[in-house]
Amino acid sequence: MRCRGCLGTTVGAVGTSVTLLVYPLLALSLTGSPLLAGLLAATQSAIAVVLGIPAGALADHVSRRRLLLVSEALRTAATACVLAAVLLDRIDIGGLFAAAVVLGVSGAIGMPVRRLALRSIVPDEQLRQALSQDEIRVNIAMLTGPPAAGVLFAWGHAHPFVAVLACYCASMASAFLTRLPANGQGSGRLSARALVAGSAVGPRVLWQDPVLRSVTGLMALENFIFAALNIILINYFQSKGVDAKTIGLALSGEAIGYLTGAALVTRLHRTFRPGMLLLGVVWISFLVTAALLVPASPVLVFLLLFILSLGKPALYVLIDVIVFQQVPDAVRGRVISGSFTILAAGGPLGSAAAGVLLGHLTPHTAIGLLCLILVLPLGAATVFRRLRTATWPA
Repeated sequence: MRCRGCLGTTVGAVGTSVTLLVYPLLALSLTGSPLLAGLLAATQSAIAVVLGIPAGALADHVSRRRLLLVSEALRTAATACVLAAVLLDRIDIGGLFAAAVVLGVSGAIGMPVRRLALRSIVPDEQLRQALSQDEIRVNIAMLTGPPAAGVLFAWGHAHPFVAVLACYCASMASAFLTRLPANGQGSGRLSARALVAGSAVGPRVLWQDPVLRSVTGLMALENFIFAALNIILINYFQSKGVDAKTIGLALSGEAIGYLTGAALVTRLHRTFRPGMLLLGVVWISFLVTAALLVPASPVLVFLLLFILSLGKPALYVLIDVIVFQQVPDAVRGRVISGSFTILAAGGPLGSAAAGVLLGHLTPHTAIGLLCLILVLPLGAATVFRRLRTATWPA
């Protein structure tokens, strides 16, 4: 059962990573508008962020297996419709936006369920190892998607959608074969009023627990800083005449660092308490960001981003472990979705902030401002004794 679930998650992640590139590519080829392509790219993630917390309430009240199947069916149907439209030469930008909305809804519904699925079938003593392996599998899948999307799209507009549909069909078959334990309040009935009221539970639990609040807040801030940093570095390299291929290789230090760091999760968790691990990783991120105040070559940027990303998998697994072992199952879906919705919001906010900053500041001044934004809450968290002395849940 565990292998089937892992296979479905991995194959589905490959399909999703292909869509993140192929939809903007198709929009650009249809309209020639970078603005529409960018809006289309943001639609799926924006819908998933907006609906993330209510979806967590659903995961605590409705059968999680049923929600998983609905999520799989939605994204499979949307992909099949787009593929049919492409084959019939009936595709237009409106259809792509409609498909992106459906994919966003599917992602919001499926996110808390998929995150809870593995955690529900793995013994507690194997949880960290299983989560680390899951991080590695999903991130390898996310790395292979964009290059595959580019190659397939060059062969023909329909080819990447055939591949995505195959991935989603395989993932849906895996979901049919997966049996999930019943959740605590799974009555199957949930009114709109109860859904709205229940959605506030996850953020409230996060806010009331000082460790969860600090972990989620600092990681969201780090995601904000890193997303802004990416845009600033791209702008800096372009102003220096660096070609796009070299820029891509320089920024790939993040992905390679993340994959390397996923193999270190268990060792880091055994060595450090959760609060000290969090503070150590974020302080390293601050120092790396500060190092970019000095004009850097693509090679140096690659190395710095590699170092910056090494500790990130340990923090994502840290959230999983704390929530899974400390929060009751009755509200676990809402707390999981609340924490990861807050984390996901940091990325687009950081990208938008970078665009605003670069309209008024030089890249290095913008990086200096990012350092200031990060060091103030980081300093406050560092002197917070309860965070420093926090221990792993029994």
